[in-house]
Amino acid sequence: MVQTMVRNETIRLTPSLDSILDFWLKQAEDPGPLGAMARLLTPQIKAHPELRGRLDRQAVEANRELVDALISCVLPTGLQRFSFAALATPSSFEIHWATPRFRRELLDHQGNFRGQPFLQGMTWDYLRELFRYLSVARQHYGRHFPFEKSVIIELPAENGLIRYYQLRAHFDHFELRAPKKLPKISEAAWENLATDLDDLELWRKTLPLDEFEMYGLIIYEATDITEETTLSAIKQELVAKEPLRDRQRFGRIQAHFRMLLGVDDLGLTVLGSRDGLLLELSPCEESSRDWQFVDLAAINKKLSLECQSMLRDGRPIVIEDLGKADLCSEMMRDAAGKGSRSLLMMPLFFEGEKVGVFALTSAVAHAFNNLTPFRLQEVTPLLALAVRRTWDTFQVRVESVIRERFTALHPAVEWKFRQQALEVVRADHDLDVLGQDILFQNVYPLFGVSDVRNSTVIRNETIQQDFSLQLRLASEVLESAYAERRLTYLSSRRYRLKQWLTHLEHGLDSGDEPRIIEFLKGEIEPLFDTLAKFSENVARSVQAYRDALDPRLGLVYKQRKLYENSMTLLRERTVEILSRKQIEAQAVFPHYFELHKSDGIDHMLYVGPAIHPQGEFDPMYLRNLRLWQLETMVEIARESRRLTGEMERVLEAAHLLLVQDNPLSIRFSHDEKQFNVDGAYNARYEIIKKRIDKAEVRDTGERLTQPGKVAIVYSHPREAAEYRDYIDYLQSLDQIQGEVEELEIAPLQGVVGLRALRITANL
Repeated sequence: MVQTMVRNETIRLTPSLDSILDFWLKQAEDPGPLGAMARLLTPQIKAHPELRGRLDRQAVEANRELVDALISCVLPTGLQRFSFAALATPSSFEIHWATPRFRRELLDHQGNFRGQPFLQGMTWDYLRELFRYLSVARQHYGRHFPFEKSVIIELPAENGLIRYYQLRAHFDHFELRAPKKLPKISEAAWENLATDLDDLELWRKTLPLDEFEMYGLIIYEATDITEETTLSAIKQELVAKEPLRDRQRFGRIQAHFRMLLGVDDLGLTVLGSRDGLLLELSPCEESSRDWQFVDLAAINKKLSLECQSMLRDGRPIVIEDLGKADLCSEMMRDAAGKGSRSLLMMPLFFEGEKVGVFALTSAVAHAFNNLTPFRLQEVTPLLALAVRRTWDTFQVRVESVIRERFTALHPAVEWKFRQQALEVVRADHDLDVLGQDILFQNVYPLFGVSDVRNSTVIRNETIQQDFSLQLRLASEVLESAYAERRLTYLSSRRYRLKQWLTHLEHGLDSGDEPRIIEFLKGEIEPLFDTLAKFSENVARSVQAYRDALDPRLGLVYKQRKLYENSMTLLRERTVEILSRKQIEAQAVFPHYFELHKSDGIDHMLYVGPAIHPQGEFDPMYLRNLRLWQLETMVEIARESRRLTGEMERVLEAAHLLLVQDNPLSIRFSHDEKQFNVDGAYNARYEIIKKRIDKAEVRDTGERLTQPGKVAIVYSHPREAAEYRDYIDYLQSLDQIQGEVEELEIAPLQGVVGLRALRITANL
């Protein structure tokens, strides 16, 4: 932590011209022009010994011309008119000589600094004392602790604005004198200082400064960095979170623009446009609301066609004097009516896209000119980024409302939810206004499912096979170990392993998996390190067991891995086909689509006028989607059969479509954050969806869904007639083979009278 406590100065500070005087005496031997000047100055230097030793103000004033000539070695006379330079007592702001500009802009009539050093996180007294300790450590103890710190001075200008100067010190004519016998400092003390360099109290206890002397003069060089500082300040404000929504921050940005351009009454307004809305922000806005929305067309009405064209092409608009200009647009007239005489408008582009405009105004004519935009080139990209982030923040707020009150939404219906969320954010309403569920009436459902036959049975078989192998390998370890040393405990563990192997021959029961794992990990494997020491044969058995384990799971994972790889292959290929085909279908007509993955893949579509943002719909689009869905399922069935040749463990998929010709209503529930079928009559459809995949053909006991086939379940003859037409078309394209099966479905719990068409995909 930075220490701010300062004690009385104990180091001796002695301002002196000795180093400069010695410089000229040495140069007298140089044959060049500098030597010639030195030879002229040498007699005068020797004639004025009062200039030696501690600097005497009266002696300096009495020999002003000579002193000015001597100082030309520090700053040539030809550069002194516009330069910022001064000579001062070491480690202080006591000025003894300064260039006219340094004295005029930085010093008061008494020769003291008008401004205060601006040292973020530390005081000037603290920095000055720390510098003295670090200088002594470096020059006389060979301990170099890197620390460079220039001083920024903040000065008020005549127009009330702030100007910034960077002050740097040069030490060419400065000497740090030490006593003949240096105070001893232990290595441990140096190590403590190295870890706490900013602890002045520790320095004071370790290194006495009163035995040292700073002798000579330091040279201060100042640079006007107002433009660099204000540009940096603007950039820092613009990269902060929501800089255009925070009115205090926006006010600071405006103040920095004033300092940058030297216009004390500069007004700043930012206009961001997106999605048909205009966002207007100004720190002078009396309204407490964060957002002020205006129709985007409104701003264009305020600009002439020429101005619109200029901004669209990325060209700034500069009106140096509104009092003499042709006020050809409403915006210019508005600015003039509010007392502005100068106007500057610049477009803002982000990644090639125009995201807004910012405007500067002033009551002073010619406050801006055609060169002003060039001075703003560094900040306009960040201002454009801030505008984009402001809009993105607004969008995030809308998305937050959607996520909190709704759920992850399909683009086809997102417009409905976004519409409500947008109104909430724009009006700054409480989220409770969204308490009502959102209803989509008269939509047509299309449901399909592709499921792996006997997936649960196959999975259990693979787990059973892997456990059987692992148990046998463990038995081999114990058998070989028991052959070496007949320990009764080993015999009891062999017995337990045989029990598990016998049990698994009859199948895997619920709860067996964690119990087997606990037995192997808790009772068998902890023995292996000890057993491996019995003999090389036992060690090989242990290694064989461990080599068979999956390094991530610590279990035998061979048959199950083959099963899961095959399942993943089948599932991902099905999803890829549905996703690809879905993009094509959405391009024809927007509709709601959701996809769920488990052992199989089921998908759900809703289409109707309530789904379309403009309420458009024609039954032709429904028929097109039904044909699309049937063709897609035939492709999935065909691909599923083809993939059996690539599978490490052969899995077969069966496919089903459920047809309903009557529209229904779906409701988004705020409590459940999902869509539900609305109404008692429509609930029958949901019941069928949940039970149809287990359906059997009436009187035969045969499963309705069969590998390589697509079953189309319907209730009414007109639905069958429509799909027969689609089947005939796909047969003409050679996508379907064999005869179309007409089947009656055995009654399901609560559902009777269903029938089905079953077709076979052509390989």
